[in-house]
Amino acid sequence: MNGMSQYCKDALKLAVVKNPEAGGAFSANIPGIAGIIVFAPTRGEVMAELKSALEGWVELSLARGDGLPALHDLAVVA
Repeated sequence: MNGMSQYCKDALKLAVVKNPEAGGAFSANIPGIAGIIVFAPTRGEVMAELKSALEGWVELSLARGDGLPALHDLAVVA
């Protein structure tokens, strides 16, 4: 597993998933990672969407030279 894959796997453990109101969608985000919030009809789909969004966010952050927040810092936010 490469470093990015491990980072994403560990970051997903910090995910906050909210159950929908009647007729709504699940939502998920990772506290401390701005700009990522996803919605989907099931818990499984929302986690798949979150994983995809996180991977894209990580790739873009690294390509822009922004770096990534330390996961232990994210755990404090959660």
